[in-house]
Amino acid sequence: MIAILVKHHFPGRIRFKAPALRHHQDVGTWIESSLMAIQGISAVRVNESAQSVVVEYDAQLLQANIVEARLNQLDLNEATQEKTEHKFTRGDVALNVIGTIAAALLPNKWGALSTATLIAPTLFEGINDLRDKTVSVEVLDAIAVGLSAWRGDYRTAMMTQSLISLGEYMEQKTCRNSDQLLADLMRPQESIVWRVDGTERTQVNSSTLTVGDIIELAPGVSIPVDGTIVKGAALINQSSLTGENVPVRREQSAVVYSGTSVHEGTIQVRVDKVGSEATTAKIAKLIYDSLSEKSEIQQVTQDMANRRVKITLGIGAAVFALTQDLNRVASVFLVDYSCALKLSTPVTFKSIMYRAAQQGILFKGGSAIEKLVNVDTCVFDKTGTLTHGDMQVTDVIPLCDTNSARDLLAIAASVEEHSNHPLSQAVVNAAKHNQLPHIEHGEVEYVIAHGLKSTMNNHELVMGSRHFLEVHEQVDFTPFEAVIESYEAQGRHLVFISHQNRLIGMIGLRDHLREDARDTLNALRQFGVKELIMITGDSQYKANILADELKLDRVFAEAVPAEKSTIVEALQSEGRTVMFVGDGVNDAPALTIADVGIAMGRGTELARQVADVVLLRDQLYGLAEARELANIAMSVINSNIKIAEYVNSGIMLAAALGWLNPTMSALLHNGTTLSILSRSARLKYK
Repeated sequence: MIAILVKHHFPGRIRFKAPALRHHQDVGTWIESSLMAIQGISAVRVNESAQSVVVEYDAQLLQANIVEARLNQLDLNEATQEKTEHKFTRGDVALNVIGTIAAALLPNKWGALSTATLIAPTLFEGINDLRDKTVSVEVLDAIAVGLSAWRGDYRTAMMTQSLISLGEYMEQKTCRNSDQLLADLMRPQESIVWRVDGTERTQVNSSTLTVGDIIELAPGVSIPVDGTIVKGAALINQSSLTGENVPVRREQSAVVYSGTSVHEGTIQVRVDKVGSEATTAKIAKLIYDSLSEKSEIQQVTQDMANRRVKITLGIGAAVFALTQDLNRVASVFLVDYSCALKLSTPVTFKSIMYRAAQQGILFKGGSAIEKLVNVDTCVFDKTGTLTHGDMQVTDVIPLCDTNSARDLLAIAASVEEHSNHPLSQAVVNAAKHNQLPHIEHGEVEYVIAHGLKSTMNNHELVMGSRHFLEVHEQVDFTPFEAVIESYEAQGRHLVFISHQNRLIGMIGLRDHLREDARDTLNALRQFGVKELIMITGDSQYKANILADELKLDRVFAEAVPAEKSTIVEALQSEGRTVMFVGDGVNDAPALTIADVGIAMGRGTELARQVADVVLLRDQLYGLAEARELANIAMSVINSNIKIAEYVNSGIMLAAALGWLNPTMSALLHNGTTLSILSRSARLKYK
């Protein structure tokens, strides 16, 4: 834990004194990323030398004591050490500009004094890196500025120092803006709710709610907080958290979560958690955890940038050996590939992540984007991905003369309404759609994994699977084999109904195929995915019908959940790069093993946690959009590398030939870097 003291505080900004930072070096970045994972915190600045931590936060989402508690919980012994760069501000830039003017206007000795003071941090940073046996861009900057000052050219030294600070400030500002855009996306959608105080009811904005408030929620209202029901009962739609489409009943003393909604009934809820403490804030941690994960290409560009620093140093040494011209050497040292190569890749990834989030796609880091580009095989779990996971009644088939199709559906719905099973709900919804009456019946018995039993006109009424009716209830199916086979041939899932141990009818259902399934599969092929595969527990016959309809390349039918990950591993062993798309708890192993795991928006919490990409909207076409955005990101990164190489090489050649003075060399180099970063930052717009 960090022992901290609050030094200054006003709503929205708080500064802590953290003496423990004296004993831990290079942990500032780790502290910043840990705190930025909290929803409502917009900026964190750690000054290790001053042992201070400044936090800016949204006072409507967070309270100061929560920020303090979270900071106290951090264990610096577990911190990841990473060299912290100096955070340049507009004040640094302004001070260096003033120093440049002073060097030009003041007498030489006063110009020397102001120059020495302002360039000292650059010199010391370069010296420290050399002591650590690190050849960095800071070393090149220190040599270039130091050479100009040593020659007595204070104006050039300060002009160079000003351009360096301006370039660093703009680069850091671009990165900070990318982070801030992502933070803005995580702010919860505010809503108007009724706050109850005794007998008074007042409409308030959900952002003003505090712990202990009582709010009243009616059908259709999204729950904005985590809380406990204190009055009433309701059916709560928790699909956004659990992936289950069927609303669950919640009564007094039960807990409800933010991001869910009231399906039926009116309840009063005591507010337990708001803002960053509430359930919907989990997505904030997902995003900021993903930002800390380096992709392979980020590591490659980092290594490339480090090598280029040594090349620049070698070229500068060669120029000095050939020309003895310190001015040329300074001009060469002010050109480095490092900034553009190191910064453009993460800025590109952050911009694409922001753009993707606006389109309802959550990339968990640059690694997910990079791997998605190389996918050549896409494997779908059928239910909940290619289909909505809910069934639709397509056929009602009477098998006796006493009941019409409307009678049969009304009878079935009257009994099935006592079950929350998706098949039962599909039958009930079909009856409601046709405005069918309720049929009187006896008490309903639910036989797990088989069906329902009741009575009608004092005789037993049974409905469920063929196995249940035929084996357990001894219902004779022989006269109807031909008609049953005809509907099974169409891929129908059949629910059978018997009365007095005689089959009186059946109801045909089929998965509700996603409207955008065909367009998504066609788009994936256009974006380079070569093979599309489906895994399903359906019979081979039913699976083939859907596969033919969607023009899939291969189908694994009658598969049990445990086989999904085995199938993915088998494909990978063939040399394929596999993307697996799923939504359920039993999809988690396959999502983890696949090169890229993608979870549907209404999937279970576990599926969303282990996936590399989450489709926040319940739309399959997000798959194609994710692949397209990944292609765009990698294309821009690769072209940025080439631009940085070619343009900076040209600037360095001109500097080596004596065509550029140090000021122009710094101006052109920083201009190139900022142009590349701007190109990456613009990707956040469509």
